[in-house]
Amino acid sequence: MIKGIIKRFSAILLVCLLLACVCGVASAGGAKKGYSSADLKKMSTFLSNFTELGFMNFDAKEVTNEKDPADMIRFGIWHNYVNNYKSRIAQCKKKNCEWGSLVIEGKYVTETIKKYFDVDYKKLASVTESDPPYFYDGKLYHFEGADGEAVYYARVDEAEKNSKGQVVMRGEIYNAEDENDLLGSFEALVKPHKFGGKDTWAILGMETEFYGDEGQISDDAVEGLWITVSKFPEEAEVVDFQMSDEGIASFTRILDAGVVALVVERLPVSNTDGEPVTPENLGKLVAEFEGIKEDQIKVTHSLDGFAKLYSHPVAGAEFTTGEKEDARRNSDLFLFTDPWLFRIHVSIAADSMGDYEERIQEWLTSLTFRE
Repeated sequence: MIKGIIKRFSAILLVCLLLACVCGVASAGGAKKGYSSADLKKMSTFLSNFTELGFMNFDAKEVTNEKDPADMIRFGIWHNYVNNYKSRIAQCKKKNCEWGSLVIEGKYVTETIKKYFDVDYKKLASVTESDPPYFYDGKLYHFEGADGEAVYYARVDEAEKNSKGQVVMRGEIYNAEDENDLLGSFEALVKPHKFGGKDTWAILGMETEFYGDEGQISDDAVEGLWITVSKFPEEAEVVDFQMSDEGIASFTRILDAGVVALVVERLPVSNTDGEPVTPENLGKLVAEFEGIKEDQIKVTHSLDGFAKLYSHPVAGAEFTTGEKEDARRNSDLFLFTDPWLFRIHVSIAADSMGDYEERIQEWLTSLTFRE
């Protein structure tokens, strides 16, 4: 599941910045707060449908993009897996079940997307590049279940309408098993929506600021072997942190209002096909992460200077994402260790690349292993 959350990070960065602007305007033009405790509780339940699946920083327009429906389909399937398992999830009856042991009717996925996003998604499709994959046979989605990751809920402390009639909700995200374990504070934007004859909301976006000892989460939150980028500016803002029970982790920081993004990822040493990740098949891995074609990626199979510096095999990848004013230049280092594959991903707005080229070299030569 975590791959769906961290993929295509360049798009997520732009989403976060856009949402910050939208919510800021919403607050400035907002009406007086006038919601009861019961209203806030209903809002909390609504938003928890997203946070329990790891949707904490997103723009609904990006999630519901039919050209890249992986996250939308993932939400539609996993919402039902978590909340409607007995009534909507069934065992696969096909022999061998190559696409997973569980199935759900496509109509339930469509219904869930409509209920929570107010989007009519009719063109159901297979998403085989995600982890886990979701195969659609024309009626059923086939997938494999998974449990064990920490679950986080949202608690709405205040809400107000803006001049457009939308609702801005603010509060904190907490561990479902320990309400005192707070993950961060959020601001969500929703619109009134009627579904099944009842009044509810449809999500427009959500932005979360993760907590740490000094208001932001730190690298110390990652357990086990980890890599820090010691010379990356301390004033950088943490915008995302994810870690599964299996140890797969990602830590994302942005600099200069999102012009620069740094993502450190700890990944399995095998890909989704169960094959060991090697410098020779890195292009396929990056293409899956970024949603681009493999021939758009320049892979350097061996970076001897970095390998000597870090005493581990190191490979690199360079590629461009986005178009025109949204284009971003991306540089990756992959460090191959026995227990983990580490990816250091630097993404910079293409028109600002010249201002940061020397600093990229400085950042990538300041990596430090720690346990």
